[in-house]
Amino acid sequence: MLTEIAAAVGTFVGLVWLAANVVFAAVQGPALSPETAGVPEELVWLGILAVASLGTIWLERDGYRLIRADPHGGGNFAWLSVCYLPCTFLPVGYALSLLLEIPGVFVNLYLVACVLLGGWLAFYGGLDRLDLEFSSFVWTFLVVVGMALVVFTAETVLTAVGPLEWLTDTWVLADTTLALFAIAGQGVVLFVGFGSVPRGSVPSVPHR
Repeated sequence: MLTEIAAAVGTFVGLVWLAANVVFAAVQGPALSPETAGVPEELVWLGILAVASLGTIWLERDGYRLIRADPHGGGNFAWLSVCYLPCTFLPVGYALSLLLEIPGVFVNLYLVACVLLGGWLAFYGGLDRLDLEFSSFVWTFLVVVGMALVVFTAETVLTAVGPLEWLTDTWVLADTTLALFAIAGQGVVLFVGFGSVPRGSVPSVPHR
Protein backbone atom coordinates (compact mmCIF):
# COMPACT_ATOMS: atom_id res chain seq x y z
CA MET A 1 0.00 0.00 0.00
CA LEU A 2 2.74 2.45 0.96
CA THR A 3 4.65 1.55 -2.19
CA GLU A 4 1.65 2.43 -4.36
CA ILE A 5 1.12 5.71 -2.51
CA ALA A 6 4.80 6.64 -2.87
CA ALA A 7 4.69 5.84 -6.59
CA ALA A 8 1.57 7.97 -7.07
CA VAL A 9 3.12 10.90 -5.18
CA GLY A 10 6.27 10.59 -7.27
CA THR A 11 4.25 10.62 -10.47
CA PHE A 12 2.35 13.70 -9.31
CA VAL A 13 5.56 15.55 -8.43
CA GLY A 14 7.10 14.71 -11.79
CA LEU A 15 4.00 15.83 -13.69
CA VAL A 16 3.88 19.11 -11.74
CA TRP A 17 7.52 19.72 -12.67
CA LEU A 18 6.78 18.92 -16.33
CA ALA A 19 3.69 21.11 -16.53
CA ALA A 20 5.39 24.02 -14.76
CA ASN A 21 8.37 24.03 -17.10
CA VAL A 22 6.18 23.70 -20.19
CA VAL A 23 4.17 26.72 -19.03
CA PHE A 24 7.28 28.74 -18.14
CA ALA A 25 8.86 27.93 -21.51
CA ALA A 26 5.69 28.99 -23.32
CA VAL A 27 5.40 32.35 -21.55
CA GLN A 28 9.00 33.53 -21.90
CA GLY A 29 7.87 36.13 -24.45
CA PRO A 30 6.47 39.27 -22.76
CA ALA A 31 3.39 39.21 -24.98
CA LEU A 32 2.46 35.76 -23.71
CA SER A 33 3.19 36.23 -20.03
CA PRO A 34 0.35 35.69 -17.54
CA GLU A 35 0.84 39.24 -16.24
CA THR A 36 0.26 40.67 -19.71
CA ALA A 37 -2.81 38.50 -20.18
CA GLY A 38 -4.13 39.53 -16.79
CA VAL A 39 -3.96 36.00 -15.36
CA PRO A 40 -2.93 35.86 -11.67
CA GLU A 41 0.11 33.72 -10.92
CA GLU A 42 -1.90 31.80 -8.34
CA LEU A 43 -4.38 30.77 -11.03
CA VAL A 44 -1.53 29.55 -13.24
CA TRP A 45 -0.24 27.34 -10.43
CA LEU A 46 -3.74 26.04 -9.72
CA GLY A 47 -4.00 25.05 -13.36
CA ILE A 48 -0.62 23.29 -13.21
CA LEU A 49 -1.63 21.37 -10.09
CA ALA A 50 -4.99 20.46 -11.63
CA VAL A 51 -3.37 19.10 -14.80
CA ALA A 52 -0.85 17.09 -12.77
CA SER A 53 -3.60 15.73 -10.52
CA LEU A 54 -5.77 14.65 -13.45
CA GLY A 55 -2.77 13.06 -15.14
CA THR A 56 -1.85 11.13 -12.00
CA ILE A 57 -5.43 9.93 -11.47
CA TRP A 58 -5.69 8.77 -15.08
CA LEU A 59 -2.39 6.90 -14.87
CA GLU A 60 -3.31 5.24 -11.58
CA ARG A 61 -6.70 4.08 -12.84
CA ASP A 62 -5.91 2.61 -16.22
CA GLY A 63 -3.32 4.83 -17.87
CA TYR A 64 -0.26 2.75 -17.07
CA ARG A 65 -1.78 -0.26 -18.78
CA LEU A 66 -2.84 1.74 -21.83
CA ILE A 67 0.61 3.25 -22.36
CA ARG A 68 2.37 0.03 -21.26
CA ALA A 69 4.35 1.74 -18.51
CA ASP A 70 5.62 0.37 -15.21
CA PRO A 71 3.06 1.40 -12.56
CA HIS A 72 5.72 1.23 -9.85
CA GLY A 73 8.11 3.71 -11.47
CA GLY A 74 6.70 6.91 -9.97
CA GLY A 75 9.35 7.21 -7.28
CA ASN A 76 12.20 6.82 -9.77
CA PHE A 77 10.44 9.25 -12.09
CA ALA A 78 10.32 12.02 -9.49
CA TRP A 79 13.90 11.59 -8.28
CA LEU A 80 15.35 11.41 -11.78
CA SER A 81 13.25 14.16 -13.35
CA VAL A 82 13.30 16.77 -10.61
CA CYS A 83 16.62 16.15 -8.90
CA TYR A 84 19.18 13.78 -10.35
CA LEU A 85 19.06 14.37 -14.12
CA PRO A 86 19.05 18.20 -13.90
CA CYS A 87 21.99 18.09 -11.48
CA THR A 88 23.99 15.60 -13.54
CA PHE A 89 24.85 18.22 -16.17
CA LEU A 90 24.69 21.27 -13.90
CA PRO A 91 28.47 21.99 -14.04
CA VAL A 92 28.54 22.31 -17.83
CA GLY A 93 25.35 24.37 -17.67
CA TYR A 94 27.03 26.69 -15.18
CA ALA A 95 30.06 26.98 -17.49
CA LEU A 96 27.85 27.90 -20.44
CA SER A 97 26.00 30.50 -18.36
CA LEU A 98 29.33 32.17 -17.56
CA LEU A 99 30.42 32.35 -21.19
CA LEU A 100 27.12 32.83 -23.03
CA GLU A 101 23.86 34.69 -22.61
CA ILE A 102 21.40 31.81 -22.31
CA PRO A 103 17.68 32.67 -22.59
CA GLY A 104 15.53 31.32 -19.79
CA VAL A 105 13.43 29.32 -22.24
CA PHE A 106 16.39 27.03 -22.93
CA VAL A 107 16.66 26.24 -19.23
CA ASN A 108 12.99 25.26 -19.13
CA LEU A 109 13.34 23.16 -22.28
CA TYR A 110 16.32 21.38 -20.74
CA LEU A 111 14.26 20.61 -17.65
CA VAL A 112 11.40 19.35 -19.83
CA ALA A 113 13.89 17.07 -21.59
CA CYS A 114 15.03 15.79 -18.19
CA VAL A 115 11.44 14.90 -17.32
CA LEU A 116 10.93 13.05 -20.60
CA LEU A 117 14.20 11.16 -20.19
CA GLY A 118 13.37 10.44 -16.55
CA GLY A 119 10.01 9.05 -17.62
CA TRP A 120 11.64 6.71 -20.12
CA LEU A 121 14.23 5.56 -17.60
CA ALA A 122 11.65 5.00 -14.85
CA PHE A 123 8.57 3.74 -16.68
CA TYR A 124 9.96 1.93 -19.71
CA GLY A 125 13.02 0.12 -18.40
CA GLY A 126 15.49 2.68 -19.69
CA LEU A 127 17.92 2.01 -16.86
CA ASP A 128 18.12 -1.67 -17.76
CA ARG A 129 18.36 -0.98 -21.49
CA LEU A 130 21.30 1.38 -20.95
CA ASP A 131 22.81 -0.92 -18.31
CA LEU A 132 22.68 1.85 -15.71
CA GLU A 133 22.07 1.73 -11.97
CA PHE A 134 19.84 4.21 -10.16
CA SER A 135 22.66 4.63 -7.64
CA SER A 136 24.85 6.14 -10.38
CA PHE A 137 22.59 9.18 -10.49
CA VAL A 138 22.67 9.42 -6.70
CA TRP A 139 26.46 9.63 -6.90
CA THR A 140 26.38 12.34 -9.55
CA PHE A 141 24.01 14.37 -7.39
CA LEU A 142 26.23 14.02 -4.32
CA VAL A 143 29.33 15.04 -6.28
CA VAL A 144 27.61 18.11 -7.73
CA VAL A 145 26.37 19.19 -4.30
CA GLY A 146 29.86 18.69 -2.87
CA MET A 147 31.41 20.79 -5.64
CA ALA A 148 28.85 23.55 -5.12
CA LEU A 149 29.67 23.65 -1.41
CA VAL A 150 33.40 23.84 -2.16
CA VAL A 151 32.92 26.70 -4.63
CA PHE A 152 30.63 28.59 -2.26
CA THR A 153 33.04 28.15 0.66
CA ALA A 154 36.07 29.19 -1.40
CA GLU A 155 34.35 32.30 -2.73
CA THR A 156 33.16 33.25 0.75
CA VAL A 157 36.65 32.86 2.21
CA LEU A 158 38.32 34.79 -0.62
CA THR A 159 35.93 37.71 -0.30
CA ALA A 160 35.87 37.75 3.51
CA VAL A 161 39.56 37.43 4.35
CA GLY A 162 41.35 40.74 3.86
CA PRO A 163 44.73 39.49 2.60
CA LEU A 164 43.00 37.21 0.07
CA GLU A 165 40.40 39.67 -1.16
CA TRP A 166 42.61 40.83 -4.03
CA LEU A 167 42.27 37.38 -5.59
CA THR A 168 38.61 38.03 -6.35
CA ASP A 169 39.64 40.69 -8.89
CA THR A 170 42.19 38.48 -10.63
CA TRP A 171 42.05 35.47 -12.93
CA VAL A 172 41.26 33.14 -10.01
CA LEU A 173 37.56 34.02 -10.05
CA ALA A 174 37.32 35.22 -13.65
CA ASP A 175 34.42 33.81 -15.64
CA THR A 176 36.68 31.94 -18.05
CA THR A 177 38.62 30.31 -15.21
CA LEU A 178 35.46 29.29 -13.38
CA ALA A 179 34.03 27.90 -16.62
CA LEU A 180 37.13 25.75 -17.16
CA PHE A 181 36.90 24.45 -13.60
CA ALA A 182 33.20 23.71 -14.11
CA ILE A 183 33.88 21.74 -17.31
CA ALA A 184 36.59 19.77 -15.52
CA GLY A 185 34.13 19.21 -12.70
CA GLN A 186 31.60 17.85 -15.19
CA GLY A 187 34.13 15.23 -16.20
CA VAL A 188 34.62 14.28 -12.56
CA VAL A 189 30.87 14.00 -12.04
CA LEU A 190 30.42 11.66 -14.99
CA PHE A 191 33.45 9.58 -14.04
CA VAL A 192 32.39 9.14 -10.42
CA GLY A 193 28.77 8.48 -11.32
CA PHE A 194 29.18 6.19 -14.29
CA GLY A 195 32.81 5.19 -14.54
CA SER A 196 34.34 4.28 -11.21
CA VAL A 197 31.77 3.47 -8.53
CA PRO A 198 30.89 -0.23 -8.19
CA ARG A 199 27.20 -1.01 -8.59
CA GLY A 200 25.21 -0.97 -5.39
CA SER A 201 27.95 0.77 -3.40
CA VAL A 202 25.86 3.83 -2.65
CA PRO A 203 23.66 3.99 0.47
CA SER A 204 20.09 2.90 -0.15
CA VAL A 205 17.74 5.62 -1.39
CA PRO A 206 13.97 5.08 -1.42
CA HIS A 207 13.13 5.40 -5.09
CA ARG A 208 10.16 3.16 -5.53
